[in-house]
Amino acid sequence: MGFRNNDFSLQSDYAPASSSGHAINIADILATLRRGWRFPVFGCLMGLTLGLSYIVSAPAVYKSSARILLDRSVSRYLSTNKIVDEPIFDDTDIASQIYILSSESIVVPVVRSMKLAHDSEFVGPPNGGGGPVNTLKKIVKQFIGWNNGASGTIDPDAALEQTAVENFFKRLTVDRADVTSVINVTFASEDPNKAAILANTLADTYIATTLEAKLNSTKIISQWLQDRLVELKSQAMDADRALQNYRISLVNAGSGLPDSEQIANLNSQLTNARIAVAEAKARLDNIRQRPSDAVMNALVTDTLNNAPRGAAVAFALATTDLVKLRSEYRDLTLKAADMESRVGPEHVAVAKLHKQVDELRKTIQDEERRVANSYADEYHIAKTRESELVTAMAQSFAEPETGRHAQVTLRELESSAETLRNLYNSFLQKFKEINTAQAETIPIQNARILTRATPPRESSKSFKKVAAVLAGGIMFGLFLGAGTVVAREWAVDVFRTPKAVEQVTDIHCVVLPMVNANRGGTAWFRGSTTSTPIEEFVLDAPYSRFTETLRSVKALINTAQLVDGVNVIGVVSSMPKEGKTTVAANLAALMISSGARTLIIDSDVHLRLLTAKLAPNAREGLIEALVDPSRLATLVSRRERSGLDVLPCALSTRLPNAADLLASHGMEQLLTAARRAYDCIIIEIAPIMSVVDVKMIERFIDRFIFVVEWGQTKRSLVLEALCEAQIRERLLGIVLNKVDPFELQRIEAYKGDKFKDYYQE
Repeated sequence: MGFRNNDFSLQSDYAPASSSGHAINIADILATLRRGWRFPVFGCLMGLTLGLSYIVSAPAVYKSSARILLDRSVSRYLSTNKIVDEPIFDDTDIASQIYILSSESIVVPVVRSMKLAHDSEFVGPPNGGGGPVNTLKKIVKQFIGWNNGASGTIDPDAALEQTAVENFFKRLTVDRADVTSVINVTFASEDPNKAAILANTLADTYIATTLEAKLNSTKIISQWLQDRLVELKSQAMDADRALQNYRISLVNAGSGLPDSEQIANLNSQLTNARIAVAEAKARLDNIRQRPSDAVMNALVTDTLNNAPRGAAVAFALATTDLVKLRSEYRDLTLKAADMESRVGPEHVAVAKLHKQVDELRKTIQDEERRVANSYADEYHIAKTRESELVTAMAQSFAEPETGRHAQVTLRELESSAETLRNLYNSFLQKFKEINTAQAETIPIQNARILTRATPPRESSKSFKKVAAVLAGGIMFGLFLGAGTVVAREWAVDVFRTPKAVEQVTDIHCVVLPMVNANRGGTAWFRGSTTSTPIEEFVLDAPYSRFTETLRSVKALINTAQLVDGVNVIGVVSSMPKEGKTTVAANLAALMISSGARTLIIDSDVHLRLLTAKLAPNAREGLIEALVDPSRLATLVSRRERSGLDVLPCALSTRLPNAADLLASHGMEQLLTAARRAYDCIIIEIAPIMSVVDVKMIERFIDRFIFVVEWGQTKRSLVLEALCEAQIRERLLGIVLNKVDPFELQRIEAYKGDKFKDYYQE
């Protein structure tokens, strides 16, 4: 007869967790911080201590500022009055001056002039390797292997200068003031006088460097202009010489060029002649582009429709005779059309009128031919005139080709000479402006020191900076402590809250506080000093938190008994020493105190801790009952105080076939006999991950209670144990055991203090 039933409903809705972790949300983090509040507090105290140490030990730093004005008024005046073509600073140029001020071209001369490479404030004490900070940096670099092979070849003086320059940059601040054309140069030093001196030296160096750069640029431009002037002068003289020589050669060769007025007159006449040819040709082409019949049809159509005249028709009306003939033709056409509409086209009068129209049309065509012939004559005459003028233009030179070539060459030489003379004069004027106005009399400086730096009276260690350092230290410590708490919580991968257990396993969890047997109560309730066996603690502290938690487990058992007829309850854990013996014994004592006939069986045949606690003098027990289940009543030991029946496991040595005994037919018969005699049977089973006992006996168990030690058992181990034993669907719940009472107070801080009024020792 088997007792296992797979149709369970209590935990059947829970889905197996897929992993050992769960999603971390804000509530979990806040709960973790609330439990580990000591770490953030300690971190804040540590950060505050470090901040105070830094404020006390850090040397006082003095800041001094000089102001430089980028003056645009002089440049604007010189440019406006055309004295010097000097560019004016715009906002982009002013922003670029900030980078120039904080560049090595300005800083390095200051470091060298002030001999900062030998100043302990910038390079550390002499022979000190640059101070403790730099020494620590060198040690770290050597340790992690950052040293390159060229470190031994660096000049020591160059290395000191580079260090001084780097520290100078760290103490230097260059920014724009509220006014767009003013730049603040601020330097910080431990010596107020040194801070003012270095700020002023940097400003003076910038002024001198920019002026020197401007003068050097002027000299370079002046030299370039001078060289260019010499070259242009030579080219201009050569061009003039070539022009004069060419003119002399033309006179000597007798190839005189025609007079310019004569050439202009001929050009004017030739232009007029060509215009006349174009007009005559246009008139001739216009009259020839349409036949006479088309012209007459257009005249009739325009007349009947009162439409504007076309180009051909307009030409036909150009002469007086054509105007008269057109008028007659129009009247006669209108008269014929009118009569035709009244008497019809076959009438004699209509035919006579049409005959007159035809004769008149012929007359008009003859007149047009005459006009066209006259236009052809005009075109021929204009063409002839043009040819004569072209011939006269060609004959105006003694030798046409030679004269034309000479004229082109002469014009090229004149243009080249004139261009070179103008270019030379322009460069000469610019050269005079630069050398006389700027280089000699007006050395323009666009920047000047508006306010020189003075030694400050107070250091920059102001109240605001002190407060900022302290606040930063406190925040650093707070975040460090909070990070430590969170990392510690999730790095150890253990259970500290019932919510975490339920999130990982999807199984209901209760919290069982740690019990102190010598005190007679939990560590939470310390008023009693009575010595009480921890296995019967519920009898001496019936109103304690420990007992109330076990009552909630008992309520689950009672519900399962009523719904599914559950009798056999197995108490198991994943690893040894998680407190399952204490839980099983106190749960059994609680059941017997409520009037239920209860038997507790020690099935851990390996360690037999329950037997040692509840029946230390037993000589027979479970093994004998498995051989003869009918002896159950004689093999149990009864506790005098609670009346609890205990079936011990009395063995002197471990049995090699213990698991086989638990899965035997004798165990089945034993539990059958126990079910008839008892209302509730609680069995303590060996740990799941240690031995295979639970796999052998689990088919006889109705429900299980899983015990997990608070802050010790790994989450992954719990999930592995549940999967290994395959008892998840029959779990009534998980008991998170041995919870620190003080931690429990923080875990349940959200409940307030009123709920604790129901708990007493």
